[in-house]
Amino acid sequence: MKFYEMLLSKLHVTNYDSLFEDIVGYNHIKKLFRMALQSDSTVHVLLVGPPASAKTMFLMSLMQQLKSSYFADGSSSTTAGMIDYLLTNKPRYLLIDEIDKMARKDQAFLLNLMETGIVSETKYGKTRSAQIKTSAFATSNHPKNLSDPLLSRFFVVELEPYTYDQFFEITKQLLSCHNKEGEIARVIADAVWNKSRDIRDCVRIGCIAKSVEDVKFILTSFLR
Repeated sequence: MKFYEMLLSKLHVTNYDSLFEDIVGYNHIKKLFRMALQSDSTVHVLLVGPPASAKTMFLMSLMQQLKSSYFADGSSSTTAGMIDYLLTNKPRYLLIDEIDKMARKDQAFLLNLMETGIVSETKYGKTRSAQIKTSAFATSNHPKNLSDPLLSRFFVVELEPYTYDQFFEITKQLLSCHNKEGEIARVIADAVWNKSRDIRDCVRIGCIAKSVEDVKFILTSFLR
């Protein structure tokens, strides 16, 4: 029976080959994540890079594909909320965007989780704790804001800035969701590349611009 259950469980494993289909380039990082996901041990990966370098896209793809995962925004999620979710649901993967924006005091529970797998909480004089098998995947603009002990627990991966060709391909993919293709996508990509190089600006413009003239108006009036 145990052998049958083991075999059945493997049939329901996520198809890791379908991960990150919307992310251009970074094939070596995609392979690293697939290796981490197929490991029987906990593996902690930190993506470091400038804004709009696909860091968050990696986490969003993981969140959509991994059933046992919890996504947290380091700039707004509370430690108490994360601990409560971990103790209640025991997710296999913890995904933290902008972990460098978490206060140092809030990083302590992560260090303990990554070192021992133990999560504990004392509330109203009562303590509850659990040992869980959770891998942490996180992103950071500036790893210097992380404590040295916490940083040492991560497999740190630096993302290189996109080339223009990669930036344009990403812009085309994202704007196609807003029915913006052809010349208008090219104009948006060119303009943003020469100004902010923030892919999120491409999406913001694409959401409201209906023509090349609209794009030029937005760029001239608001994106200087």
